[in-house]
Amino acid sequence: MKKFLIVSFIASLFFNIYLFSQRPKTSKPTGVIIEEYPFLARRIFLENANDVIINFVPLRQKLREYVAQQDEKIGVYFEYLPTGIGIGVNDREEYFRASLVKVPAVMSAYKLIEEGLISESEPLVLKEHHLDSAYGTLWMRGAGTTLTVGEAIRLTIVESDNTAYEVLNEKVNEILQAEVGEEKNIADVYDYLDIPHDEEGLTQEITPRNYSSILRSLFFSAYLDYEDSNDLLRLMSESVFEEGIALPLLGKAEVAHKFGVHNVEPERLKVHSDCGIVYLPKRPYLICVMISSGDAATAQYMQDISQIVFDYISSVNAGGENE
Repeated sequence: MKKFLIVSFIASLFFNIYLFSQRPKTSKPTGVIIEEYPFLARRIFLENANDVIINFVPLRQKLREYVAQQDEKIGVYFEYLPTGIGIGVNDREEYFRASLVKVPAVMSAYKLIEEGLISESEPLVLKEHHLDSAYGTLWMRGAGTTLTVGEAIRLTIVESDNTAYEVLNEKVNEILQAEVGEEKNIADVYDYLDIPHDEEGLTQEITPRNYSSILRSLFFSAYLDYEDSNDLLRLMSESVFEEGIALPLLGKAEVAHKFGVHNVEPERLKVHSDCGIVYLPKRPYLICVMISSGDAATAQYMQDISQIVFDYISSVNAGGENE
């Protein structure tokens, strides 16, 4: 038995050495690589690149107390990305996805680009059924308008344009040979990240914790390659929506985020949400806030929660004590 364990250990050691050797190689200096992909995790390229914080008990208590004081149902998930330590408050409760779904949809488009099945320069033509005036301005250009896949990706993420999303979504699902009404593009991303969806591949609701898996996969370049992961996060950092988690952090830290708003009936589908990655130097973290409310005033809750987290992470010493 002892001999077997020794042999197994040696085999495992060599297997891990092999896997490490198969990582993409580059002759570029580490510093150059980090500058080239500023929105990706530094620990992909560099060891000991972040501060280790181990005491999150005070932050957990502050978030729980704040959420408990509000009348609306609020879901929060926080994760300190250097160590993976997370805090959740109602983080396993489901909320309507709204425009948060545009991120996995674009991830699927990028994956097809990587596989050579579509290109960013490929033209898309707007049809009447693509036009959606609920959010964005592309619909005003009317049916027959032509734009590229790359332009549709940018409008979908930066401006959360519904029309751009619809035409891009249709093209990607067509390539994936999805059935009519099937969201195969989104379901494929969910399957990769082990996020639940129904048997028909529909993804109408999601939890703050599960949505965070999408952001984490981009930060660590787990689903897309370095370039596309970084490019998508860069677009998210250019979002026109500043009323949520990013507002209190203006001038303090860059935020790559996506918001979702749905304020029409039925009541159970009303939601205000904002989820993203905060690039506090050496202390990047993920935060996702979802609120069951159609009231725009609930954006204040997002801002308050974002401020609570930022104040703690920026002031606590490496190791866990407040300065």
